[in-house]
Amino acid sequence: MVEQFSRRLVAGWISVPPDTPPVRVTLHLNNLQTAATYATAGDVMSGAGSVAGEGDPVAATGGDPINVASSAPPARPGQQRNIPGPDDDRRNTRQEIRVFSFRVLEIWRFCRKNTRVSVRVNGIPLPIYGHGMFLSPRRKGPHTVQDLREKFEQGYLFSHYGKLQLSKQLDTKWQQEVMGLYERTRAILKETHGYDAFFIYGTLLGAVREGTYIGHDHDFDAAYLSAESDPALAAQELADIALTLIERGLVVSCHYTALHLHDPARPDTRIDLFHTYFDKNGRLSFPFGVAGTSTVTRDDWQGTREIEFPGGRGMIPVNAEQVVEAIYGVDWNQPKAGFNWNRDRVSAAPGKTTPAQRSKVYWTNFYAHTEYTSGSTFFEFVNARPDTPANVIDIGCGDGRDSCAFGAAGRRATGLDQSPMGIEHATKHAQALGLTERVQFYICDVADHDALTTLIDKTIAASPDAPVLFYLRFFLHSIPENVQEALMETIGAAARPGDQLAAEFRTEKDEQVTKVHGKHYRRFQNGAAFGASLGDKHSFTLLHEEEGTGLSPYKGEDPVLYRVIAQR
Repeated sequence: MVEQFSRRLVAGWISVPPDTPPVRVTLHLNNLQTAATYATAGDVMSGAGSVAGEGDPVAATGGDPINVASSAPPARPGQQRNIPGPDDDRRNTRQEIRVFSFRVLEIWRFCRKNTRVSVRVNGIPLPIYGHGMFLSPRRKGPHTVQDLREKFEQGYLFSHYGKLQLSKQLDTKWQQEVMGLYERTRAILKETHGYDAFFIYGTLLGAVREGTYIGHDHDFDAAYLSAESDPALAAQELADIALTLIERGLVVSCHYTALHLHDPARPDTRIDLFHTYFDKNGRLSFPFGVAGTSTVTRDDWQGTREIEFPGGRGMIPVNAEQVVEAIYGVDWNQPKAGFNWNRDRVSAAPGKTTPAQRSKVYWTNFYAHTEYTSGSTFFEFVNARPDTPANVIDIGCGDGRDSCAFGAAGRRATGLDQSPMGIEHATKHAQALGLTERVQFYICDVADHDALTTLIDKTIAASPDAPVLFYLRFFLHSIPENVQEALMETIGAAARPGDQLAAEFRTEKDEQVTKVHGKHYRRFQNGAAFGASLGDKHSFTLLHEEEGTGLSPYKGEDPVLYRVIAQR
């Protein structure tokens, strides 16, 4: 039975006698087969099946939830039959349950209203829960099934994500671009850390088994062998390498077990860089994980060697087949269309990056590739108030956008941020505007009480009789609660009568709003509760308080913000 048929995912299950050979499941538009997989043992409700293929570790970090009750199929019923509910047969059968799934994001572009979409086993359509034996779209796509047939003949296929793409084995433009990016990354890694960047996961599997790329893959997998044996130190090194790559001009995002990176000029061509290391027992360890049970020891490791590869030259382990077996299992040389990392992963070594490490990489990358030329709307609001102090301590200043705006408005500003990249950009921006006498920047982690207190005291000492403004824009929602509490204790201890605090942050009402920048940590909190704590805990009196939208619209996003100004 097909249990889910949505615009992005088709998923279901079959029951077969135990020990039945792999069962092939195919997806059809009319009589054109568009995709194929194998039904495999697993839990259909967890999104198992072939959501991602064997060569794609990053794509398999999650799947659409399979929930018939909440699914909204994009089609009208076909031949209706009296079909039992999705749990009825699975609960009663004594046979083995095997599940399958397909990503179908772009098949609808090739459907007309009379196109019949079906899932088949041995040529026989499976019933689709609540619909019949096939579905037909409600809307007419821009292309036809015949157009898709012609695309297939030209070497196109559907990727893991259900997007139509030219096979990576034929896409010479992509091959040259991705190998150029790999070679650039490889050179930086060798120069700065002395490591070789070698093929791993799907790219290594394709190189060893097929001598080229896996056609339906969508990215390129590389790795390095860390000199660290402690998992935490290996993870910290991965974050440090991310900062190095950003400094050299690449766009980098840090995930739990890999870096995603690309050239700013080619955002669609990406490399995933994984870290590996030998643990204290001398076993090669993969924090992303493996689907095999064999091990590679330090004594087995023979280094890397260079090979010719479509689009350039690359590195693979000398004992590449042994490494591939450790990653994919003893049957690695047989294609496994139903392979899924979420289900088939046997183990994963420790060594995941922490939220703080990922956040630091995010903001360093953000400051390196984002530039503002004017102050924020919150700056404009605060600066326009007649009682705003002439001295500003901008905590979490980022690239100094508002610090420089305060300086240009005639005030003195001290900007503090933990990101060296942000502080570097802020300093250059102040220099370009001729504000270095009014605006200074310092690298400071607000979690470091002593360092923060020293810089606050230094700023106050420069004008001991003048009040200061503690300015926190879009900062409190970017730090953990315990760090915020420690920060507020530090500010509360340093503030004198007449000093002010201005803060703006996202509230819990903003949590479900679509974000322009959606890949970094945010802690949505109650604005009114924060305002109350200023008086109850820190002896501030509220001068202004509001919550809502319209305070800081940005590229179509209008966040729900809490804005407060208070005075000691």
